[in-house]
Amino acid sequence: MEEAAAAAEVVVVTPGEVLGKATQVRAGRGAYVAPHNNLVYASLTGFRRTLSPPPNSLDQRPTVEVTGHKAHGAVPEPGSVVIARVTRVTARMASADILCVGPKSVREKFTGSIRFT
Repeated sequence: MEEAAAAAEVVVVTPGEVLGKATQVRAGRGAYVAPHNNLVYASLTGFRRTLSPPPNSLDQRPTVEVTGHKAHGAVPEPGSVVIARVTRVTARMASADILCVGPKSVREKFTGSIRFT
């Protein structure tokens, strides 16, 4: 019975989709908080999952996360340490192909931009 209820709650989300208000949920893996409007958004395509907070946690908001819809390697997130190959340099920015996120190589191609100020 519980398995049927869990299966009925499966929701597929895409990047940029609102997952909730930051005052009501915490952003987990595959999600981020936009500082301009305090909303939690999905950062990748996958399944939305809500995790209950640990009973001894001071912050009792549930954590919302997005798990990939298919098996894939490492996905860069804001603040990730990456190894990249610079592919283009202009006076204002550089473009790079991300090869590794942390110690893991990526299976999909990710392109990053570095802006010069």
